Amino acid sequence: MKPGLISSLFLIALFCVQSINAQDNTLSQQLAEGRNKNIRQVLDFRFKGGSGEFERLLLKQVKYTEEARNNCVIGVVLMSFTVSCDNKLGELKLKNPLQFGMNEQLNAFFKSTEGLWNECSDELYTRVEIPIQFTLQGTETNGHGFIVVEGKNPGFRCKGDQYYLEQMNKYLKKGKTKRTIEMLDVLIKRDPYNQEYYELKRSLLAKPE
Repeated sequence: MKPGLISSLFLIALFCVQSINAQDNTLSQQLAEGRNKNIRQVLDFRFKGGSGEFERLLLKQVKYTEEARNNCVIGVVLMSFTVSCDNKLGELKLKNPLQFGMNEQLNAFFKSTEGLWNECSDELYTRVEIPIQFTLQGTETNGHGFIVVEGKNPGFRCKGDQYYLEQMNKYLKKGKTKRTIEMLDVLIKRDPYNQEYYELKRSLLAKPE
């Protein structure tokens, strides 16, 4: 690839980083609130007991595993599923999944909701994507979830988002694309709705080694 194009790709990546660092947290919060409002409306209509009961049951069944806590696992899992108007559970897809037993708990919870849904006549209310945020006490993160599962601090300090942003900047300036993407992947895991992360990753993947 021509040197001029390589330079252009680097400038695009650098611009994306500056955009991420200057991201308006207020706007991010507003988008999350709008998304959560739509989710709440669907659950209040479809789930028996409404969104509050859905949250209560999930928090009762889904907990941080010891292994997840000790590995400082933090992230937002997107629970995407369908429930037909005659209350048949569809397939659950976990986008941006976590490890160490967290995904298994979410699957088990979803299956346990069988029979707890109201009938409907509009297919609009059969699909829902719910962001479930897993976070640890005392750890800074910019992600947002409709439901937050908070675990106890594992006894040592887990790294916040700012650490990974700083590492990403450091590796980017040194031209270490692979390490930059590794830091980006952590940030995407924690904040999957942040489009700047994906734009930066695409520009880096287009950059030759």
